[in-house]
Amino acid sequence: MKIGDVLHKIGNLPYLTIHIDCTLEEASRKIADVGHLRTIYVIGHEGRLQGILSLGELIRSLISSGHKPHFHARSLLTRITAKKAADIMDKYVVYARKEDDPNSVLERMIDNHIKEIPVVDEDKKIIANIGIIDLWKLIENGGL
Repeated sequence: MKIGDVLHKIGNLPYLTIHIDCTLEEASRKIADVGHLRTIYVIGHEGRLQGILSLGELIRSLISSGHKPHFHARSLLTRITAKKAADIMDKYVVYARKEDDPNSVLERMIDNHIKEIPVVDEDKKIIANIGIIDLWKLIENGGL
């Protein structure tokens, strides 16, 4: 069984994408409208996955100038001057493809401490989002 088959069994978690040129204020409004999401996928002009932005990083960047920093001074300048998603997104994105083995995807998620993973096509466009709990339950219950 492959991740593409898993999608038919467990479905697709909701997810939020923003454009790489999206301002941090626009991103904060979008995630506030959606609610209950902690991850934002950043896409480029062609709709390809470019990075990931955590809710925590977004909040730290938006409030950093008005609060006492609790992070290294070197990152303070970046947080204060950041205007767009591209300025603070993590360019290293762990993702899955439809042809990936579900057990290897689960291991990848555990190794990288992530709770959900985007599934991308051959052009690196997001086609789905899978949660670690749903994937783990399916594997543990022998649904593969």
